[in-house]
Amino acid sequence: MAEPTSRLVVPKVDDDKEEPESGVVKDLLSFGDVLSPSWVISKGLEIAFDFNPVDEAKKLIAGDWAEYAQCAKAWKAMGDFCEDLAENIKAGNTALDKSWNGNAADAAYIYFETLSKDITEMKNSFVDLKENYEKTTEAVWNAAEACGDLLQGILDTAAIVGLTALAGASTSFTLFGPAIAAGAVAGEVIAMINMWSKLTTVISELQTAVNGSVALVTGISSSIESKAIKFPLPGKAYDSPVV
Repeated sequence: MAEPTSRLVVPKVDDDKEEPESGVVKDLLSFGDVLSPSWVISKGLEIAFDFNPVDEAKKLIAGDWAEYAQCAKAWKAMGDFCEDLAENIKAGNTALDKSWNGNAADAAYIYFETLSKDITEMKNSFVDLKENYEKTTEAVWNAAEACGDLLQGILDTAAIVGLTALAGASTSFTLFGPAIAAGAVAGEVIAMINMWSKLTTVISELQTAVNGSVALVTGISSSIESKAIKFPLPGKAYDSPVV
């Protein structure tokens, strides 16, 4: 009826255009490489923070999320494998039932029918894993996109703060220099801090989602294991009196 092993292929996320691309996450994790902050931006960041927000954001969302997305493909392959296997057993059982009668035949029919149902239930568990991994991948993708926008806003604002500080320093010999620096920078620094606060909120919400996902995956995995252990086994070998 089907060839189950044909389902067991190496997962490839890049070939699936329906899935969110991992580029946004990759861009975030390489943000500091793409944009090397100039002295002006570094000065602005220094005024607002005692750390580099780009580096800190990388740490918070670090991980090989492309590999994680490929796991969803692997779970789908396992689910499809189980579906094909259950279909083969069910079809073979039906065919065998047409030509074999008696107590042994009845026992065999029940055995294979139960086995087919158990494998179908296992397929449903793999589908649940697939959906869970896809949901987490999408959450990470959305969070990375939001963090990227906020980081860009922080860096843009940092440039303004740095330039304002530079202007204040260059005119410090006048009465207006310190006033320019102190007055203009305050609002921008607050804006940067607010953006960082929003970014950490996004990360916190993502962490909560990931923690929930881990708990769900653990439960599903335990369910798969318990089903495998309880698979029906024949009580003993069958020797037909006719043979």
